[in-house]
Amino acid sequence: MRSPSTDLAAWLEALRSEYWAHQTEAEGPAGGRPYLVFESAGRRFALPAEAGRGVVRRPRITRLPGLPEYILGVAGVRGEVVSVVDTNRFLAIPGTRGGPGGYLVLVASGDLRAAFTVDRIVDVVPVSPEEIQPIEAPWAGAPESTVEGQWQAQEPVTVLNPDGLVQGSAVPDVRRQPDEAVPADGSEAGDGTE
Repeated sequence: MRSPSTDLAAWLEALRSEYWAHQTEAEGPAGGRPYLVFESAGRRFALPAEAGRGVVRRPRITRLPGLPEYILGVAGVRGEVVSVVDTNRFLAIPGTRGGPGGYLVLVASGDLRAAFTVDRIVDVVPVSPEEIQPIEAPWAGAPESTVEGQWQAQEPVTVLNPDGLVQGSAVPDVRRQPDEAVPADGSEAGDGTE
């Protein structure tokens, strides 16, 4: 039996998906696809609005040992525990050391979710596919599959790929698999101890 909170979460997710599907259809090719525009490290970035799960003020973050430096830790956001990614460090934006970012943009890719630090939310704007121009390497060190292109507004806006962001920033699961049991004597398989 599903709990009421699970049912509510599923209902809200279905409602959100239906809303963004309707928005995209209503905009049509003339209006364009809605994008969430935000600033980080003095640059403007955008994500397809339907990939966003919300924007919240930065909550308290619990640091965990052994994570890559671009993962600040985890935080409870809207009933979920999500990893909090320092956008500046993860994207390797030149001339930045990372920063606190006053807001988190919650982004989903399939079942994975992550929260990315941003300095400021700018707007949600419709952008037609023709306005987005491909860019090969926006800056040295940009992680693969994170940048889709760029459009020129008052200043350039770099379009980020939500799947590339979330999956690229995910920490690999290094826990033991069930078939990799530790021997009863505590020694590691193949470590030379008997």
